[in-house]
Amino acid sequence: MQICVLVVLVIACFMVWQHVRYLNARRNRLGDQQPLLYSASCFHVVTFLEAAEGADLYDSVRELRRAAEVSGHARMVYAGRAGFVVESSRLGRQSWDAVVLVQYASRESYQEAAQSSEYREALAQFDHTYSHGMKRNPILNLLIPQALLMLRFMDIIRGRFKVEELTPSPLPEGSELVELMEERIASLLELRSVSDDAILIFNLAKEGDREQREANRSYGQKMIRRMAALAHGPMHLGTAVTVEGDVDFEQVIIVYYPGPSYFAELVRSQFFQGIIGDKQLGDTAVVPTAPILSRL
Repeated sequence: MQICVLVVLVIACFMVWQHVRYLNARRNRLGDQQPLLYSASCFHVVTFLEAAEGADLYDSVRELRRAAEVSGHARMVYAGRAGFVVESSRLGRQSWDAVVLVQYASRESYQEAAQSSEYREALAQFDHTYSHGMKRNPILNLLIPQALLMLRFMDIIRGRFKVEELTPSPLPEGSELVELMEERIASLLELRSVSDDAILIFNLAKEGDREQREANRSYGQKMIRRMAALAHGPMHLGTAVTVEGDVDFEQVIIVYYPGPSYFAELVRSQFFQGIIGDKQLGDTAVVPTAPILSRL
């Protein structure tokens, strides 16, 4: 009986430790103000922003935050300065400078805010914007760190103690894909002036056919094991909800990585180059960001 109690206490201590370190990353590295507990009726909206020429990006996002929160039924939980953009084939040309995530009390609260003159005027400061909704399961999102802890524990049980080192991968010269990758990395590394210990990558995803889903699952399993070992990974997961236009993404996946330098090293590594060929989606929009909410 005492052994059982001891085992339960040890497990509980590990769970608390895991919760605290992910909460620390959320609050202190990302400046993410997502409440841990919230109603299932809450509605989240991701808004991509292209700044007007000559405008101060921080001032414009600050005004958008004020307009969104003025009703008292919304909270901007994250704001980030954008790096490169992986363009969605269905959204067309995209050149984003910032991304914000706002939690509303309900979808009706969002619609009311979006129709207000203050909110429309705040969005009008930007050259271009696009918003997509997200329904987050509060229990699922609260348990993400514990799921990662369990995954890491299972890897240790299987003898996978070490995390694979990121050995640079030799890349073919003159390839258009390699040149595009290097352009994106250069854009990402510019975010080090904002934060070099945390980035949050926004993904709007539409799954492909069965074969593509199977291939993507292989990529995802290898990446998530690495995330579990290094204490980063998904921070927000939800079902995509179209609120603008008619583009029907299926998932919103928002993932924390420990900084632009780490991510650049990751994508240039043999590990990443060895698994990225497995990743296939029907369509996706990807934007990495560095946290700026604390500056607003």
